Amino acid sequence: MKKIASFITDTLVKDGQIPESQQDIYRYLFDYLFESLLFDVITLIIGLVTHRFGIALCYILVTIPLRHFAGGFHAGSPLMCTILSYGIYGLILFSAPYLIKLPDFIWIPVYVVMWLFILLVAPVDCPNKRLLPEQKKRLFKLCILSCIVISIIFIILRINGAILYVASISECLTVCTIGLYIGIFRNREQKQLSQEES
Repeated sequence: MKKIASFITDTLVKDGQIPESQQDIYRYLFDYLFESLLFDVITLIIGLVTHRFGIALCYILVTIPLRHFAGGFHAGSPLMCTILSYGIYGLILFSAPYLIKLPDFIWIPVYVVMWLFILLVAPVDCPNKRLLPEQKKRLFKLCILSCIVISIIFIILRINGAILYVASISECLTVCTIGLYIGIFRNREQKQLSQEES
């Protein structure tokens, strides 16, 4: 993906579409975009191959907006990010069918509590990219919009008795919530380390 991102960026610089001073920024953005798209496409293909496409859709429905708007934990390297991302996806993909054995009335409280925990702290930035106050406001509004859209889908699924997908969405939301709070903990840890070094 880095080679493709570099090729596109270099072409845009040569054509005068972007200034050379911003070449690294665009290279990073294209690489991130392609990696994200590749992950989402592979997620759907794995869901299709394993006959769990609905769970894969639930995963994408929850994680794409929360990954972009709520923030949270960031792995220390691209390799670790890849391993964690596919590992968590695999866990959700294969554990969700077992969750329907739990009483179905628990999913609404789990869903509501997870959203409350998310909206209390979102968006969570990371040490490598601090958010400005206006960015935080915009991202928080997008988190609320995501909450509304996902909640409408959640309610429709619940009314129609699609407990597998209700459970999947709740499980994905729980994982995203954990990621947010790990991100907060790591930010505090990083801040404390930098204060000790000063």
